[in-house]
Amino acid sequence: MNQSQDVLHVEEIQSVINETHQGDRDQEIIDSWRRCIQVHELNPFERRSAYILPEENLREHVDEAEDLLRTARFGLETLYQEIVGYNYVVLLTNSQGVTLDYLCDPDKESAFRKAGLYLGAEWLEEKVGTNGIGACIYTGKPITVHKTDHFHASHISLTCTAAPIYDPFGNLAAVLDVSALQAPRSKNSQSFAQQLVSIWASRIEMAALINNYKSEWLVTFSKSSVFLEIAPDYAISLNSSGRINGMTSKALALLNPKKGIHQGNEVLNELLSDYFELRMEELPLMNRNTPVHKRLVRMHNGETYFISATQTRQPVRNTLGDTPYKAYGVLHGGDKKMESIAHKLDKLVEAEVNILLQGETGTGKEFLAKYIHGMRRVPGPFIAINCAAIPENLIESELFGYENGAFTGARAKGKIGLIEQANGGILFLDEIGDMPLNLQARLLRVLAEKEVMRIGSSKTKHIHIRVICASHRNLRELVEAGEFREDLYYRVAGITFTMPALREREDLKWLINRILAKQHKGQKESVTTISREAEEVLLQYGWPGNIRQLENILELAKLLGEGHINLSDLPEEIQFGGKSKSDPSITFKTSAEQDPESISLYDLLEEMNWNISAVSKRMGCDRKTIYRHMKKAGISVKRLSHQWTENMN
Repeated sequence: MNQSQDVLHVEEIQSVINETHQGDRDQEIIDSWRRCIQVHELNPFERRSAYILPEENLREHVDEAEDLLRTARFGLETLYQEIVGYNYVVLLTNSQGVTLDYLCDPDKESAFRKAGLYLGAEWLEEKVGTNGIGACIYTGKPITVHKTDHFHASHISLTCTAAPIYDPFGNLAAVLDVSALQAPRSKNSQSFAQQLVSIWASRIEMAALINNYKSEWLVTFSKSSVFLEIAPDYAISLNSSGRINGMTSKALALLNPKKGIHQGNEVLNELLSDYFELRMEELPLMNRNTPVHKRLVRMHNGETYFISATQTRQPVRNTLGDTPYKAYGVLHGGDKKMESIAHKLDKLVEAEVNILLQGETGTGKEFLAKYIHGMRRVPGPFIAINCAAIPENLIESELFGYENGAFTGARAKGKIGLIEQANGGILFLDEIGDMPLNLQARLLRVLAEKEVMRIGSSKTKHIHIRVICASHRNLRELVEAGEFREDLYYRVAGITFTMPALREREDLKWLINRILAKQHKGQKESVTTISREAEEVLLQYGWPGNIRQLENILELAKLLGEGHINLSDLPEEIQFGGKSKSDPSITFKTSAEQDPESISLYDLLEEMNWNISAVSKRMGCDRKTIYRHMKKAGISVKRLSHQWTENMN
């Protein structure tokens, strides 16, 4: 741009600031220009050279964002492949506008660096004026800043399209940007670029939520049943009580549209049931084993979504010195299936045979793996990794480790993989059925050769480990479906144990007492007791979440009971879920404004098209009361999903 064009650009900025002319500029650009003049006191005539942070300062920013960089790297690479050949550079900055990762054509790297489209460059609005990254940080929304939209004359040749990336708590974490040195004339030409950037920003958010590792449940939902499992629109993480402890920005905007994406604290710690007509004990049914048309759930605002729920745990655990054999003594309290497992383990404890644990989620597969580790009293650690809880692009580096400089964002000194860490001990691979096929081949080689090679290395290291694998999915069926390698199956399934579901066990009373005793270990107060009525309800309940659900319920009841658990200390769904012989014809009295005659609950649900909110309004009570009476009457909530599906067809 020549000097006369610079003058015209400055004159336009001045006319906009003075409100004498607006032209065809977007309001976001106009607002940014005003901030640059009135707040930041910048000079649009100034041609600034790009400022690149010194390496030591950049390293501090990179280290701080290490987890996000590792999570986002696959997204950056895939995005770059979609725009390669169009002279774009892909940038990832933190919320301070510092570029932490980038991808570009190596032949044009020098030109990109000169323009500031490079590692370590700063793009905050108050430092470099109106630009895509800075405007995105300020507004929190996707934006394109094209050619003369830029404030400083030195940036007028550029086009920058950026989208925000939020952390699971609703805070701005990063900005994903694609920029070009020579922009096309039309700003509309960047609409496709903005769509791409927004899509991959959302995917990185999703991966970061999964990679947060602090939730007990991950719930994804979508308007489309087709894309629910492969590209869901929204995601929420929950703790064991069903309270929200993280979410994607789209989910936050859906749950709290009036407050906006910057008000994550307004939603955190709220119950999922505050937003959806879905109770916590129903979550185990909302997985891939249930047909998707039966997973249609209604929000309280009337909108319906297809839901997928996955029970997660901390994916990587090192329990060196943890010996559950000493801590818990025995595996069971007289259950025949568990007794058979214990008897076989006594014979195989020192044998060099790999073990496969099958069974429903929450049945104690990891506990049994730790029990085996304690029985063997091996000198090495117990290393556990949940293959389903780590994004696919991170599993390889977690398992095998990497050398210095193996990829952008890698630690300067490299990283020891979990397989190496388990040397001399036990490697527990939970949900191995979710391991990608390409990594299955590498794992097979490790087990066959007893050698491991880090990413970026040409050297192998000899290891001695015992592998215990677990899956709630039938691996034999996955083999037949081509989703799991047959040769790896026979390698890991030296012997297979199937953990019984809690509803099948004969020692539930013993488990209740053991769990209560365990919770009081090391505490001064007396052991919590439980009333006969409460115990009877617990014994009758179906426990879809198995032992994990039982532990969570007892922990909550212990806090409420303060030393003695009564029936009222149990969640309502547990209280009424144990009464299978309740009268299904239970009736209500309508509110004073309505017909005073009694009406069948089932008939009322049918009349109101199974809309719980409408029923509660008709009866003059809250929704929890309706659910409680449904449970007492033996009316399954599962009917709701079925009914909504029929209504939509």
